[in-house]
Amino acid sequence: MFGIAVFLSSCTKIELLPARPGAKPVKLAGGPLEKVGDFAEQKADNAAYGNIRGAQQAGLGAVSELTIDDAESRRYREMLASEQNAEEPELLSLSDSLAIAMANSRSYQTRKENLFIQALNLTEVQKDFNWNFRASADAKTSAVKYKNGKTESFGDNGVDGGINAGVSRVLATGAKVSLGFSQNVVRYFTNPDTSDANNTLSLNIVQPLLNGFGPLVTEEPLRQAERDMVYAVREFRRYQQEFVINIAAQYYATLRTYDQLGNERKNYESSIANREQTESYAKAGRIADFQAAQARQSELNAADRWTLSKSNYEKALDDFRFALGLPIELNVGPDTNELAVLRDKGLVEVGITIDAAIESAVSNRLDLINRREKVEDRERKVEIQQRNFLPNLDVGYTVNKKFNSSDGTDVKQNLSVGLNLPFDWTEKRNDYRIAQINLDRAKRDLEEDESDVLLSVRDLWRKIERNQSVYNNRLLSVQLSERRVENTKLLLEQGKALTRDLLDAEDDLLSSRNEATIALVDYTINRLRFWNAIERFEIDPKGMWYEQVDKKGEGSASAP
Repeated sequence: MFGIAVFLSSCTKIELLPARPGAKPVKLAGGPLEKVGDFAEQKADNAAYGNIRGAQQAGLGAVSELTIDDAESRRYREMLASEQNAEEPELLSLSDSLAIAMANSRSYQTRKENLFIQALNLTEVQKDFNWNFRASADAKTSAVKYKNGKTESFGDNGVDGGINAGVSRVLATGAKVSLGFSQNVVRYFTNPDTSDANNTLSLNIVQPLLNGFGPLVTEEPLRQAERDMVYAVREFRRYQQEFVINIAAQYYATLRTYDQLGNERKNYESSIANREQTESYAKAGRIADFQAAQARQSELNAADRWTLSKSNYEKALDDFRFALGLPIELNVGPDTNELAVLRDKGLVEVGITIDAAIESAVSNRLDLINRREKVEDRERKVEIQQRNFLPNLDVGYTVNKKFNSSDGTDVKQNLSVGLNLPFDWTEKRNDYRIAQINLDRAKRDLEEDESDVLLSVRDLWRKIERNQSVYNNRLLSVQLSERRVENTKLLLEQGKALTRDLLDAEDDLLSSRNEATIALVDYTINRLRFWNAIERFEIDPKGMWYEQVDKKGEGSASAP
């Protein structure tokens, strides 16, 4: 016996919002397969992007662009690769670096793909709550060898076949509705005179009246899956904001290392001049020889620090390229003018009180909103488990209409009522108790996260204050150290100071310059983290940010 079966299945889905295709077609081997693959990709993208956009609207109040297509990444790579052989490195502004990172970072691409896959998985849950169509066809024949030696080959007894089609759906009331049609044909192809055919049209409805009744229970899988999609969108937004801050921190850390390299170079050049001057003084008998030796030792130390700074800067460049998802050997780096812009702006005030900041964080943090809504999920689960103690009381109705080629038409109807009493409550009891425990855990997690957010905001507030104080003090220290170096040089020429005094003054100047840059960069990044901690840190699709001073978005609204 052989069989040929064809199964076709299609379904409609309720899209949260219209979507747009976003991914590049994947070429499959073979013309027909390629077309099928392109069609499947387009349908999957439409469904997934639609769910993402709908979840963004529901969870964030606005829709933002998101695609897993790597066309932008390829464009950046090709553009930068064209500069690979240039003698001078390609300098990237902060805005360019953020755009490249968001288009090219491997970790960022993975997070986008994870969100996309979750949106795809949601379509499978949505499918169960829409009209599901099915169709199948089959044909069969047989070969028989009898004991008396007689043999019937394939097709001697005819070919039997049939088709089946149907549609089904679960309603909000919990009712399961299915409509089906089948046609069976016997010996139609080989023996038409003796063939027989019958068609059947059936309708089946099963409506629970107690356990399983109503949208609270019936739609829970879809409800929870769509809420999980909203949670994922909020989590991804928080990830985006942290990603942008981390890229900015990497960018400014590289510039800070470059600034330290410049300071070490200036210090090395100054140490050479000091050594030459002290040696001339020693030869003239104006100072002791050991002071010239001190100047020589200081020059050697400065050379070592300069060499170490060059190594640190090269390492920072590698880390910067890696963070952007670029080839490590690509000759690109941050624009050093960005540090000058940062210095010109100085310390941008946050313009908010600590009490207002805490209130904003507790009210607006997306992760806290997720936590609160997850408590609602657990409360709903408890109510659903309570309903699960109800007995199963179902009403069913079935009607079959059969069309037979020889006997005419038959109609059969069946109305049934079924009652199942849950005498064994072990699983139901355990599920209910676990739901209660999960609710208590969700409440504790919410309290813990609220406390953690409070600690984070207060800690960042203290860091900002400390960075402000250190930066202002270091600026003053740089001015004092510069005057001290100038005065010590004059005193050294007059024989009223020692070489060690000059060396100490220059070391203090170097340290003050480095610490001032560190404090400025730390303040800038901590300020961004502070805005993010109180959920007033908005980013555009290219990664540039906007800091909201008040809830209306008025006040500071720019990026360094």
